[in-house]
Amino acid sequence: MVVPVTISTAGNVTYTTTQVMGGMILRDGNGGARTDTLPSAASLVQAIQGAMVGTSFEFELRNTSGTAIAITLAAGAGVTLSPASTSVAQSNTRPYKVILTNVNPGQETYTVYAGATGAF
Repeated sequence: MVVPVTISTAGNVTYTTTQVMGGMILRDGNGGARTDTLPSAASLVQAIQGAMVGTSFEFELRNTSGTAIAITLAAGAGVTLSPASTSVAQSNTRPYKVILTNVNPGQETYTVYAGATGAF
C-alpha cells in the first residue's frame, strides 16, 4: 500500500519513518533547492515490526517544485546512501530501495540505493 505525503516546507526537512515507509514523497522545494535528511536507522528499525537484517522496502521521491531546483537526500544517523549523493530534478521522480543492514539495539544501520530518475 502506498500512502503519498506532500511536503512543501520552505527549508530543509528530516523525513519521518512514516513518510518514508508510506512509499511516496511529493516534495516541493517552495522556492529553493533543498537537502532533506532521511530518518535515523534507530528510528526506522524501531518502526518496523519484526525488523531483521535484509528487511527492505521502496519509496519514491517526486520533485513537484514549480521552478528548476533540485531536492537532494542526505543520510541520517546510521544511514548509507548509494551513491553517496542523490538528487531529484524538477518534474522528476527517483525510486529508492531501503535495506536494513544491522538491527542490533544501539548499532542500527540501513543502506539506501537510488534508482534512475525519470520525468513524470
